[in-house]
Amino acid sequence: MRLNPGVTLAYADDVLRRAELEFRNALGSQDFHGDYINAVYRTYSTLKVAFAAPDLGGGLHSVAYWNLMKIGRDRAAFTGPIQDPDHAANVMRAVSAENYALRTELETQVRALEEARAEFGALEKLAARPGLPVVYDTNMLNHWRQPGDILWREVLRDQGEDTRVVRLVVPLQVIDELDRQKYGEGELAKRAATAIRYLERVLDGTPPGEAVELRPGVSLEVWVDTDDRGSDVDLAILRCAGDLAGLCPDTGARVLTNDFGMRLRARQMGLTPVRLPDDHRKASPPAAGKPAAAKKRRWAISWWRCSP
Repeated sequence: MRLNPGVTLAYADDVLRRAELEFRNALGSQDFHGDYINAVYRTYSTLKVAFAAPDLGGGLHSVAYWNLMKIGRDRAAFTGPIQDPDHAANVMRAVSAENYALRTELETQVRALEEARAEFGALEKLAARPGLPVVYDTNMLNHWRQPGDILWREVLRDQGEDTRVVRLVVPLQVIDELDRQKYGEGELAKRAATAIRYLERVLDGTPPGEAVELRPGVSLEVWVDTDDRGSDVDLAILRCAGDLAGLCPDTGARVLTNDFGMRLRARQMGLTPVRLPDDHRKASPPAAGKPAAAKKRRWAISWWRCSP
């Protein structure tokens, strides 16, 4: 579940609660059509404003809604008593079928709101999780020290961040990118495979979305929202940080990246980037050919020393 930018948890909770009440009341009414139309009218705009995903507001204006709207106009045509018994029986059957369709749509919307309530509860738990959220860029897992080997409080303090608890967040899109990279060739593929194995090891046995403690005051979790898993991984990372900043207004969220372009994009979205010191970068492997050249030089020195 994702809230629209600027929407607080308290406002979203109120919108969801009111929508549930409206549709439950309509489901128990005697005028299915009138109360259904009123429920849609009263809740559509607020649901649309509050929730980006799932699109609860858009779900109200379904194909069923536009078909059911016509029922009111058709029923208005039946004015006064009907003298023909056969015609009256046909009208009653039509009304019964229409009421069944209305009840089915009302039940569908109530189920959608119940599912949204469960997702919202999970979102509230994420927001209540302690610590300053620090969202990982893919390159930081590939080319820098592993998360559990970093003294995060000291690193962040040097950048003006005073926090006792650090909450490291790896978006699912980052894992997707690492998984693609590990099937390539060269050093990047090796590093991506190493990063994947590290995450698998530290998260082993942890329920989806739950955090694992790396060291006192430092936790690691995977952001499992799969709403946006397109090709622009950087944008998905920034969106994750933006969502966390909205959910955690007291702390905000940080984007961990040493990439100039990524830092610029983060600032343009109102996010604060942080970085790791250069001495936290993984050592580069020796260039190809150097070991052989060194061996050749050692052999030459030995030959010179042994020469008469």
